[in-house]
Amino acid sequence: MKKLYIILITLFAFSCSDMYVIPETHYIIQEGDHKSQVVGGFFGDKMRSLKSDHFSFTARFDETVVYDLHNENQHDINKLMGFADANNMHQDNSIRFGWCYNLETGKVDIFGYAYLDGERFYKRITDVAVGETAQYDIYLTDESYELTVNGTHDLSIPRKVKNNRGIYYMLFPYFGGNEVAPHDINIFIKEKM
Repeated sequence: MKKLYIILITLFAFSCSDMYVIPETHYIIQEGDHKSQVVGGFFGDKMRSLKSDHFSFTARFDETVVYDLHNENQHDINKLMGFADANNMHQDNSIRFGWCYNLETGKVDIFGYAYLDGERFYKRITDVAVGETAQYDIYLTDESYELTVNGTHDLSIPRKVKNNRGIYYMLFPYFGGNEVAPHDINIFIKEKM
C-alpha cells in the first residue's frame, strides 16, 4: 500500500507540474495570405490585450521561413509580435518586432517596427539563424519603447502616446508589405507570463 501511495504522489506531482508549462503556440501564415492562424486553435486565441508594461516571448522560425520573392519586396518587413498602444489603432501608435528572410546571409533579420502618430518607423536590430529560439522583450516607459533580442541587442524608440491608459490589443504574425506568403510559413512562439 505504501508503494502505491508513493507512486500516486509521484504521478500527481509530475502531472501538476505540467499545468504550469506554457507550450509554444504554432502560428501558420498560409500560402497566399497575410494573416496568421493558430494551428489547432480558434479565432478567440488571438483576441487579447497586453496586461503589463513588459511583453516577453520566445520565437523560432523553421525552414519554411526561407523564401525568394524575386523582386524588391524581398526586403519588406513582415511582423512578428507586439501590440497597439493605449486605445490607438495599430497604424496610429504601436510597437512590435518585424522580420524578413535575408537571401544573402541565410538568416532572419529582426527589426523594431513601430507606428508613431501614424508615421511608420523601423530599424534593424540583429539577425537570428533559422531554427534558433530567440528571446524578445518589449518594455514600455512613459517616453519610449525599449526592445531587446536575446538580452543583448537593443533598440530604443520614442513613444508618442501621451495618455497611456486604455486597451493595448495584441498584434500577431503577419506576412507583408504588399506580398502575400509565397508558401506556408511556420512560426513557433512561447509567451512569457
